[in-house]
This record gives sequence, C-alpha cells and structure tokens, in this order.
Amino acid sequence: MMKTLKKILLNFDAVITGTTLTICVILANLNVIMRYFFKSPLLWGNEVITGLFVWTVFIGSAYAHRKHAHLGVDIVVNLMHGKTRAIVQDIISILELLILIMLTVISAQYVYNLIYVRGVYKPTVTDVLRIPSWIIGAAVPVGFGLSTIYSIKFLLTERFHIIKTKKTDLDAGYQVEGGNF
Repeated sequence: MMKTLKKILLNFDAVITGTTLTICVILANLNVIMRYFFKSPLLWGNEVITGLFVWTVFIGSAYAHRKHAHLGVDIVVNLMHGKTRAIVQDIISILELLILIMLTVISAQYVYNLIYVRGVYKPTVTDVLRIPSWIIGAAVPVGFGLSTIYSIKFLLTERFHIIKTKKTDLDAGYQVEGGNF
C-alpha cells in the first residue's frame, strides 16, 4: 500500500495527465453519442473537455520533460566531440532553464491577470459553467514550473554532477528506440 502511494506521488504528473486525458476521451465520446443519437448535446461538454485538455497538455509536457521524451534537434551537437560537446550541452541546458523560468513567470502573470483586472479583484469566468478561468489557466504555470524543477534537477545531477542520485525504476521510464517514455 505504501509502495503504491509512493509510486503515485512520484508520478503525480503522469497520474494527472492520464486522468485528464481519459476524462476528455470519455466526455468527447459521450457528447457525440448525445448529439447524434439523442439530439441533445452536453452544453457544458466542450468547455470541460477544453479545460481538461489544457491540463493534459501542460502537465503532460512536464512529464515528457522529466522522462527526456521531448524531441530535439541535436545534429550539430552530435558532430562535436569531447569537451566541446559537453560545454555546448551545458550551455543548451542553462538556456533551457532560463527559458523555462521566463515562461513560468509570464504564465503566472497571465493567471494573475485572470484573477485581477488592473489590480482589482475581478476573476474572469468561463462562458457556460461560470467557473473561474484561472482554474484552467493554472495548468500553464504549473506545467512550466514542474519542467523548471525537472530542468534544475537534471542540471545538478546529469550535467554538473553536483548531486549524486541512484537510478530507480521510476526514473528509467520505458526504453524505446530513440528515447525514454
């Protein structure tokens, strides 16, 4: 029981992504059935699916970052050898971290603006369900924030070797041709 709970907590990004994607698929299919067979679509369906899909994309992106599953163009880096290659990879990792920090800050400002309009508390709401828009928008800074945390971890463990870690089953992912998943 404790081992399962630990696995869920260590893979919380994967759990959120899998859950939100599953609900999106179920609601989309249910909405199609309701529309074509019962001539009565779920009016709130598209709004919920869109909101959940935003969470799926941004948290899923963080999960893919953690598993090193994002595509990359490394043709030039692969042509380099030795110290030059390591230095270029370090520079790329630092630039990646800086961009992720910038995106996290900008997206957090975006969510703040969904809550406060010109400094006045006036949260925007969705059209149909009237739920606060920041609940959907929060996925963006959360996803970029998680990617930032993972990027810092990679810098300290894999690039600069400041922190020594042992590989676990949870870190390994699924080996496929061309990368981890």
